[in-house]
Amino acid sequence: SKADVWSVGCTVVEMLTGKPPWPEFNSMWAAIYHIANSKEKPTNIPADVDPECASFLDLTFERDTDLRPHCKELLLHAFLKPVDS
Repeated sequence: SKADVWSVGCTVVEMLTGKPPWPEFNSMWAAIYHIANSKEKPTNIPADVDPECASFLDLTFERDTDLRPHCKELLLHAFLKPVDS
């Protein structure tokens, strides 16, 4: 589902930073309130993140569920393509 796509983005942010998205909030409920009432993406995505990763995260954190990709679409994203050795 598209909610799962959002959760994948949250997981990638946590893998990149060691912290959940929006770590400045002291409680999960404060973060949820902020997410529901703002349009910003997580504040702790590193500025030097790989462009393909940034593009992937932009898609996962799309607020408009009509525009957020389905899981099958996201699996085709360049960020998830295997790296040739």
